[in-house]
Amino acid sequence: MSIRQMKDLVDQGFERSLELIALAAHNSFRFNNRNTVKMIMVQNEDLEQIAEYCFSLGDMSPLSARDGRNLVQMIKEPFALLLLGDKRKSDFNYNCGACGYKTCAGLNKAEEMESLTANGPSCIFKNLNLGVAANAAASSAHAMGLHCRVFSTFAFAAKALEVIEDVDICVSVAVSAAKKNPFFDRHEYWTQDHWDETFAKEFSPYSRGFIGAVED
Repeated sequence: MSIRQMKDLVDQGFERSLELIALAAHNSFRFNNRNTVKMIMVQNEDLEQIAEYCFSLGDMSPLSARDGRNLVQMIKEPFALLLLGDKRKSDFNYNCGACGYKTCAGLNKAEEMESLTANGPSCIFKNLNLGVAANAAASSAHAMGLHCRVFSTFAFAAKALEVIEDVDICVSVAVSAAKKNPFFDRHEYWTQDHWDETFAKEFSPYSRGFIGAVED
C-alpha cells in the first residue's frame, strides 16, 4: 500500500500550483499582444531581505514595516511571491495622452522620476498590463484554494533590492498554503495604540499618502 502524508501532499501540491499561477499570469490578455511583462517567483530565504527592507521603512511607511513584519511570519509556512514588472516607457504608439504627454514619444523623452514605489512617468497601458497579469495570477490561486493577496509593498521592495531586475514598475502576488489565511489579520502585528496613532497620522490628514511615499 502506498500512503502519502498530508505534509507531502501540501508541499508538492503547492509547488505545482506556483507554476500554474505563473502560467495564468503569462497567458493573460495584454494590450496590442505585447508580452513585455517580466516575471519571477521568489521563495524561502530570498524573501528575508524583502521583509527586512520593508521593516526598515518604519519611519517613512509604517504600513510597509507592518507588511515586512508579517512576511517574516508567513514564510514559516508554504509561501511564495510572484513578482511582475515592466519598463515604464511606451512601445504602443497609441498617443493616448493618459500619461500626461501628448505622444508616446514625449513620454519616452521625459526625464525619469525615481520614487519609493516606482519610476515614472509611465505608460498607463504598461500599468494596466501588470494589473491584468496580477489579477489572472490571483484568480488562479483562488481557484486552487490558496490564500492570496496582491501587494505593492513587497513589489517596490523587490524592485529597490533588484531581486527583480531592469523594471520601473512592479506588482507582487503573494500566495500561501498556511493553516490559516495570513492576509486578514495583519493588524495583529501592531498594538491597538500603535494602530490608532499610525492611522491618525497616515490617513486622517492625507498628508503623506497611503504608504508614506510623500514626505510631510
